[in-house]
Amino acid sequence: MTTTKTYGDLLTAYLDDPSSTTLSPLRRAIRSAPGFTPDLDLDDAHRLVDEGAYDSALSQLRGLLPGALFSPSYHSLLAQIFEAIGKSDDAAREQQFARAAVTSIRSTGDGSFERPWSVLRINDEYDMLRTMDKTSARQSLLQHGERKIDRHESTDGGVFHFDATELVGR
Repeated sequence: MTTTKTYGDLLTAYLDDPSSTTLSPLRRAIRSAPGFTPDLDLDDAHRLVDEGAYDSALSQLRGLLPGALFSPSYHSLLAQIFEAIGKSDDAAREQQFARAAVTSIRSTGDGSFERPWSVLRINDEYDMLRTMDKTSARQSLLQHGERKIDRHESTDGGVFHFDATELVGR
């Protein structure tokens, strides 16, 4: 008998055993989730948070699930909201999800052209750069055989690559 796994089951499996064996099914499920988009737009939610409209921001963010699951930006913004409204346990949980999402990206490569990091969304590329205190000064899409590689040149001269094959043409 086959058991259907929920997004929560897949996320828990990854958090319990962060490996490619648990990351692959989680990512497949997220990519096929309702509302998933490789260019997740959190601008309105950020604006609401800046205005102190936390309930509205929470409502808007919850409306992006399950497609926004495992986005470092998404979970970090939720953590910020929960911290602001005094729900520190919820904030800690969301920060754990944000860190795990970044760790999952880091586990897929080293950012070189030969071993680019794999991401679920374009935002994740910028999240990864932020965790390294890097700012993208230039982004370009390269074709390498069947793969598409996003190349970021940072303001300090660093060069970082992301496998964008799954992102382009969706």
